[in-house]
Amino acid sequence: MSDGTQKIRIPQQKRGIETKNKIMVAAKEQFGKHGFHGTNAKEIAAAAGVSVGSFYSYFKDKKALFMEIFREHIEEKVVRILSEHRFDPDNRRKSVYRLIKAMLESHDPYPQFHREALAMRYSDPEVESVSAEVDERIFHHLETFIAQFEGKLRITDTRTAARLIAACVEEIICWIIIFGHNEDADRLIDGLADMIHRYLFE
Repeated sequence: MSDGTQKIRIPQQKRGIETKNKIMVAAKEQFGKHGFHGTNAKEIAAAAGVSVGSFYSYFKDKKALFMEIFREHIEEKVVRILSEHRFDPDNRRKSVYRLIKAMLESHDPYPQFHREALAMRYSDPEVESVSAEVDERIFHHLETFIAQFEGKLRITDTRTAARLIAACVEEIICWIIIFGHNEDADRLIDGLADMIHRYLFE
């Protein structure tokens, strides 16, 4: 275990960046398979094909590694997809469907890690704090999405609408991606798109 005095490297060269990325990919797999508490730095380093010393040169400990994965590969991907995705205000049903698909796709890689992150949210204050920050950013982007349809909306409280949509989509994401019930994925997405479309516009 690191003694807390070792300086953490921020890789600048291609080789260092690749090494750090290998550790993060291996960690997502190990955390997903064995859980946060069932995984240690030695196992992650072995899975990444690097030394334990290399692990500690990039991460203070496994908790720091977990949080970096959570922030950069979960939070940033979800928020970036929502902020960069463009919707067609003239095709409301299709826009809602694309919104759901974008959020679904952001969770697709490493579903086991997502499952562990979800469990950690309810047991670790730091994970809960970051999750709450992510939620607020998602709500903001959903409000922006809804605002594109100004003058066509049935609802008036866009903040509440954003929260409700986020909760519904997250439930379907958990069912399809995290818990692996993807045999009904298409029907669930279509049904959810219809439900949200009716809620917003009809």
